Amino acid sequence: YTVSWTPTVAGAYSLTAIATDNLGATTTSATISVTATGGNAPSVSITAPSAGAAIANGSANTITATATAVTGTIASVQFFANGASLGTDTTFPYTATWTPTANGTYSITALTIDTAGNQATSSAISATVAANQSTSTAITSPAAGATVGVGAATAITANAADADGTIASVQFFANGVSVGTDTSSPSSATWTP
Repeated sequence: YTVSWTPTVAGAYSLTAIATDNLGATTTSATISVTATGGNAPSVSITAPSAGAAIANGSANTITATATAVTGTIASVQFFANGASLGTDTTFPYTATWTPTANGTYSITALTIDTAGNQATSSAISATVAANQSTSTAITSPAAGATVGVGAATAITANAADADGTIASVQFFANGVSVGTDTSSPSSATWTP
């Protein structure tokens, strides 16, 4: 026995069936619950970090996604790393902050829900979490053993690198006293002995 039913409003419904025999006796089925959604599924994709990204253990990282609704508007985007929720955002741009505490390879996904109740999950991206590696830096000018004049402005320059991140700043010292900080590359400061 079948009947065709077309829900007109998205939401939760309780369905039952009543059977009647030829002598008028009836019985009602157990109730089942179904959810009617409002149309086509939305789409969602992770935009940051990039696939294969190296992430430092213990550092805060912003996970970002784009989402588009076909029916209604985007209600929320929830982020996951290896299935564990990282948080939910309800406003564009959709983001969550993730500070991993264990090394390893992680699968990052996003789940979006639109205002009609439709859901979609992004393709997973892989990210590798490892201990934060030390930076490297070397003074390139003046040369070791150089002679500089007292009262003469002297440029100190350095190259710096970070294998698993970016250099935020380089601070320069003369006999342990700071003579300047630079946040650009190549890094430099002016020192007047």
